[in-house]
Amino acid sequence: MSRRQRRDLRGVFKPTGAVVIGLGVAIALCAAVGGAFDALTPRVGGPRGGVLPLGLAAIVTVGCGIPLFLYGRRHSTPNVTRRQAVLSVGLIWLAAGIFGALPFIFARTLGPIDAFFESVSGLTTTGATVVTDIEGTMARPVLLWRSLIQWLGGMGIVVLFVAVFPTMGAGGKHMFKGEVPGTTAEGLKPRIAETSFALWKLYALFTLLETLVLLAIPSDPSRGVLGMDLFESICHAFTTMSTGGFSTRDASVGAYANPGIEYTIAIFMLIGSANYGLYYAALRGRDLRVIWRSFEFRVYVGIVLASTLIMTAGNFILHEYDALLSFRKSLFMVATTISSTGYGTDDYTAYASPIFGLMLLLMFVGGCSGSTAGGIKIERAILLAKQTWSQIRKSFRPSVVEVIKMDRRTVPAQVLADVAAFTFIYFGCLAVGVITIAIADGVPIETSFGAMLTSLSNMGPGPYHLGADNFAAYSGFSKLFFSVAMLLGRLEFFTLFALLVGDFWRR
Repeated sequence: MSRRQRRDLRGVFKPTGAVVIGLGVAIALCAAVGGAFDALTPRVGGPRGGVLPLGLAAIVTVGCGIPLFLYGRRHSTPNVTRRQAVLSVGLIWLAAGIFGALPFIFARTLGPIDAFFESVSGLTTTGATVVTDIEGTMARPVLLWRSLIQWLGGMGIVVLFVAVFPTMGAGGKHMFKGEVPGTTAEGLKPRIAETSFALWKLYALFTLLETLVLLAIPSDPSRGVLGMDLFESICHAFTTMSTGGFSTRDASVGAYANPGIEYTIAIFMLIGSANYGLYYAALRGRDLRVIWRSFEFRVYVGIVLASTLIMTAGNFILHEYDALLSFRKSLFMVATTISSTGYGTDDYTAYASPIFGLMLLLMFVGGCSGSTAGGIKIERAILLAKQTWSQIRKSFRPSVVEVIKMDRRTVPAQVLADVAAFTFIYFGCLAVGVITIAIADGVPIETSFGAMLTSLSNMGPGPYHLGADNFAAYSGFSKLFFSVAMLLGRLEFFTLFALLVGDFWRR
């Protein structure tokens, strides 16, 4: 393809450079805040430092972002096209994964491939990790950065960019749609910059509220029940509301053995996996009934309640006939699974096969559209079920025109086609990934299946893993492969696959 035939897409480096500069500032902030915590409340045990490595990472990141921004601004156009928006989203997430890895590399916590995997896992809110000793190797500034990238990736770095730079216009709308999960944006403002800002304000409000609640929960040293200090509360609020799942402890939330913490985090995970557009509509109209009118939300609540009751009954013997303990562990497991967070408080490998199967089903389905959760999304599952039922009815009533509705509104044919295509691509990528990892690393099919399901659903710790429940033992090729899968799952396939189509680059 000649130069004349190619589209001039150099303007995409402007938003990419702006986001890279923003990441550099965020790294510097983590260095300063983490260092301040070490100075004011010295850590008992665990590594200190990390300020200088993160400071250097911040300088390098900003130093690379400025030339990208200036180059892109020189070639940018007033009207951002759909193609430029799609390419911008892809480049922003790739650049974020690369520069987000620098703090781990400069702090000598991880090697380059492991650091990229950890960075992508954080930004996509997958929560899978290659770190085998979090408490013994990660200083506070690094831990804070590890939590912050999940928070930034939860609502979306592109959504944040559009909120900060409202002059993007139609281009911002295309970028917004390329990142926000699901098929609808119920209850949101028509102006995309205002929508982005409204979403981030809600997101920050929930995060602050959870931080305060976690900080207020007491500990009981006599019973081995721990509480969270301010630093841990902030980190866990970041990774809960993003439904990411990175913890400051090796044993995750289970390390605290605190019922109050478990109930609090479970509730906020469930809040994070519902549609933020509904929250905004309820606040704007001062009518909470808006949330309940959503059919997807009612199905979501039904799934959570039914799954919790089934799991409580199924694990009753496992938890030594303690109904309250079984309920608490089951509620947390349902919340962490359907929200794709991946925190742990219980040994799910000991679950009976039907309960384990229920957990896998929740991993596939995920949370609501417009949430920070991963998975296929409940809205898509509902539309697929309605499409299937419609086709069954057409088999004996071919002349009847079937109209599929959602919340009393007709679903456009284009949306139904997108849902069908998404589902096909999702399971196609899962199948290809399972075979590829099984061949590349020589692991059993069920192990590669669990790892790929984790990556594509942005889930976190995966089922069927051999030995330790992390990704440290996989080869460098597989870690890069999982990183691509995590990005595909977070951006819901279409955005990245569009870059592989030859027509995308032609005039």
